[in-house]
Amino acid sequence: MTTVVRCLAGAAFAAALLIGGGTLAANWLSPASAANEQAAKAEADVSPENKCVADTTQFKAEDKHALFIVALENKCEQRVKCEVSANIKTARGKRHGHATLVLGPRSAGADAKKSYNLRVKVAGGMAQVERDCTAF
Repeated sequence: MTTVVRCLAGAAFAAALLIGGGTLAANWLSPASAANEQAAKAEADVSPENKCVADTTQFKAEDKHALFIVALENKCEQRVKCEVSANIKTARGKRHGHATLVLGPRSAGADAKKSYNLRVKVAGGMAQVERDCTAF
């Protein structure tokens, strides 16, 4: 399998030299240019609604209960609905949850900030959080 990949990589390199000259080959070999292209694609894929919403996540112990908190804040002048999914892994087990939060416009003050609290067994661990926001 690795020899096939090596042959394909060698063929691609030779084609790059023949087609585009040294500049194309230099860009093809440069990891910085590949990283820049990936960052540009990721930035283009982010919707304006997702740019408007800032999030903070934290583990917190409160009244003898451990919580994982996902706090969202709207920074634009449009209402936003965000679907939040969280998967938490602690030393005492896994926990996952899902919530839909509706954030008011930035000028609404406290209505522009909402949080989703997920009760966990231990205030610490690994968390994976995903949010998808749309304006309405």
